[in-house]
Amino acid sequence: MRKELRAILPMVALLGVIVPCLAQKSKDTLRLPYADSSQGISYYLDPKPETVYASDAVFDGLIAWDESKQTFAPLLAKAWRRVDPVTLEFDLRDDVKWHDGQPFTADDVVHTIEYLTNPASKLRFAHFWAFIKSAEKLGTHKVRIVTKEPTPYDLAQIAFQTVILPAHAHGTAPDKVLFSQKPVGTGMYRLASFDQKTGIVLERNPDYRHGGSAKPPSNIGRIAIRSIPEASTRIAEFMAGNLDILPTQIPIDLVENLIKMPGVELAATAGNGNIYLALDAKGRSGQKALTDIRVRRAIMMAVDREALSRTIAGTSPSIERPQAMCWRFQTGCDYAAALPKYDPDAARKLLAEAGYPNGFRSNITTFAGENYATVAQALSGQLRRIGIVADVESMPIGAYRQKQSNGKVEIFSSPWPGGGMPDVAQTLGFLYTPQPSTDYHGDEELKALAMRALKAMDPEERKNLGRQIFDMATERAYFMPLTPFPVLTVHRSELSVRLSRVSTYPAMASAINWK
Repeated sequence: MRKELRAILPMVALLGVIVPCLAQKSKDTLRLPYADSSQGISYYLDPKPETVYASDAVFDGLIAWDESKQTFAPLLAKAWRRVDPVTLEFDLRDDVKWHDGQPFTADDVVHTIEYLTNPASKLRFAHFWAFIKSAEKLGTHKVRIVTKEPTPYDLAQIAFQTVILPAHAHGTAPDKVLFSQKPVGTGMYRLASFDQKTGIVLERNPDYRHGGSAKPPSNIGRIAIRSIPEASTRIAEFMAGNLDILPTQIPIDLVENLIKMPGVELAATAGNGNIYLALDAKGRSGQKALTDIRVRRAIMMAVDREALSRTIAGTSPSIERPQAMCWRFQTGCDYAAALPKYDPDAARKLLAEAGYPNGFRSNITTFAGENYATVAQALSGQLRRIGIVADVESMPIGAYRQKQSNGKVEIFSSPWPGGGMPDVAQTLGFLYTPQPSTDYHGDEELKALAMRALKAMDPEERKNLGRQIFDMATERAYFMPLTPFPVLTVHRSELSVRLSRVSTYPAMASAINWK
């Protein structure tokens, strides 16, 4: 794939001079590519970054995250309060209408929560809402949400994972997929057309006035979205002037060449996640060496994290390097333990002390994908310098899950998006309190701390628990962030693009405007 992508770079000099003339500001249409096709505009039914973007444009949640202020802000709810550790009450706006003209009310909120928590809905990520016990209408524009137990990340889940659906249209639709192809929302964009082959067209909703500072309306009139699976085709289309933005990940060397073109700019941030290293400390794979903490520490000391970061993030000082398996802006994140310093000589001594003076053979499992494979291959080369010969296997996520469940993963290099919200809850649940089929650290003390953190309502208590958890994972050499999981978005100079460090999709519709 990298060879194919590099083959188009010579076109830059030929096309660069004409690209600015082909942008679509004059037609008030943003042309945007999807890396994958979409079966509809519903993150609930078709969960992936592309549907996050469209869903956020068409629908709204009760509240939103104001990234500039690092706080939750009103959206469909104008106010809310925590009645007790398991009860939230929301006062809803009474001046919002659905795209079909019907008024937004508490019935819509209750319907949405009941749909999300009903096992019959068969949602892939139903566990996102498993913490909710019930939703109750208290008045035309007032609703109560009750959780099964104290859930400190409830507002984050509601803000980042939960858009509200219309009871009158979605509730009566016998086929929810068909509804997602002709959705009715309250968002800043309405659906103009949907076709799985030709793409999606969104048109600005002139009645959208409730976004506030967290979700202000864009000044772009139309958004035309095409599915272009091949990265090389997306880049070629952008270079030819047929696209205005490349929001999906592409190799850093291609990014650096594209932004040399006239009329092209780069928006970049470290994002919310990282590419991390995980080791089979439990010994499920039969690789005995990894059960020895000295070996795990030696592996981490053999890793030149800055060199790995440059392979996907370049040298930009604006892209922060991770120092733990969380970021300090996330609620519940704290750490004091320093990551192991790059020291191959000390790593070799540790290996010899552990009984492996000549190293050993192992394997590195990673996901299929250009950047992931690049990092894993570079990691393999660094480990070889201390005698560890580790073959790299890049796998589709389904094949990886099977290998993981079978207990065959030894060394894992993987992207982790950070849970898609400014809270450590998803990270704790995924890495530190794993299910038996995904548990490769086997540390019961760590699991117990993580479970406490997932229920602690006091922010300071959560922070203190977070410090213990993330330091323990570093000190016991279970996990280590290798690189940032950067958000690199190439776009026309006519656009102003505000990237999010938190969202699953790099820049939502409200964050992209004409200058």
